[in-house]
Amino acid sequence: MRKYWKTTAIIAVIVLSLGAFYVNSAWSAEQFPEFEIQTVSGNPQEVESLVLEGSYTDMSYMNYTSSNVKISAEGSVYNSRSFLDQVIGNYPIVIKELQEEYRTFMRGKSSWVESFFEDDQVLAYAMVENVGPLRSRNFSFEISVLNKENKRTNSFTVEVPDSEELNYIHVEDVQMIEDNLIIITRNNMKRNNHNSYGEHYLYTIDLENQKISHKESILQLPKSQDNTYTYSRLIESSPTQANENLIFQITEEKITEDMESTRVEEANHEIVSFNLLTKEKETLNISDLSLNQTQLSSFDGTLYQTSIDEQELVVTPYYLGDNQADKAFRIQLPSVLGPIYQPIVTVKDGKFYAATSQMNADGNMFVVVADVTTGEELFSGQVVFKDSSKEKPKFELYLHQLFVK
Repeated sequence: MRKYWKTTAIIAVIVLSLGAFYVNSAWSAEQFPEFEIQTVSGNPQEVESLVLEGSYTDMSYMNYTSSNVKISAEGSVYNSRSFLDQVIGNYPIVIKELQEEYRTFMRGKSSWVESFFEDDQVLAYAMVENVGPLRSRNFSFEISVLNKENKRTNSFTVEVPDSEELNYIHVEDVQMIEDNLIIITRNNMKRNNHNSYGEHYLYTIDLENQKISHKESILQLPKSQDNTYTYSRLIESSPTQANENLIFQITEEKITEDMESTRVEEANHEIVSFNLLTKEKETLNISDLSLNQTQLSSFDGTLYQTSIDEQELVVTPYYLGDNQADKAFRIQLPSVLGPIYQPIVTVKDGKFYAATSQMNADGNMFVVVADVTTGEELFSGQVVFKDSSKEKPKFELYLHQLFVK
């Protein structure tokens, strides 16, 4: 029996560890507060398909442990406390739904929503892999496209051109245009003097011949100089849906230093649109939109500017095809406790959804729904601590995503 003592000891440790884990998980689950979306006005059915996804952080007793949480009309649900979930983490709702519907295709895929595209015909995926030693930077694209009609999957790997010139490359968006797969990336390029600079690139993948048929730099950022720094971002949009236009916001910041402090001044903003069909790029002259203390998002060919004006959410649509801003509409916000933070937003089926990006024990979180065409308010509510008879724990709640089923 002596030769089995190590195996027996290992099994015993595993069993005891799992037992302790599940006991601790069951105890911890009771400590999570319950949240609910409380109706202030409008039709509560408008939020039946809405899910607020974020992270909950326990701030009591210097604990600072975080857990993913989903808040909907049915209440709040925290991470499954299974051992497997704790090891591999929790996937975004979009990825979980894809995993449930396309189990075989999703096997081995990353959890980055930006790497996927879906329409009625296909489900496409693109991810960057570094196939060589770290210093060699031999980057390649891992491509998979599922044809929903015949259930066939076209999977292959193609080398990223000029990999030796890249420090890193990150997939920002995936689109399908006329049977070609379009990959939008952020590339960090090397310079001869070992400095680097950023570019947004477009790669067109010929799926039939499994090769890159076209590549081009969409946007190149100037080198930082004289305490002036320039950075860019791809404006948020529906992550897995078709977007004919890519919208980039370029911000130039100037750093001012003196004996007592360092100040950051936003010197300039620029909005650039790139059309995936025509490959035309233009700087948008949006005189009606102020980019200070505002947020931009893009859905269905429309750019939305959102800002907070006292107790109102001000939404200004900018229709890219018309090259002009439409009349802003205002949504009256419920009287939530605490500060009102900039919201996160989404648009689906002609409805505009918005919710505060964060809250803590001293405040609440607003949730509003409006008709995107008329601006008519359809629902106004707030996320509140469900059991008012209990003492509120110290916590912070941050939203990452609004998802409409």
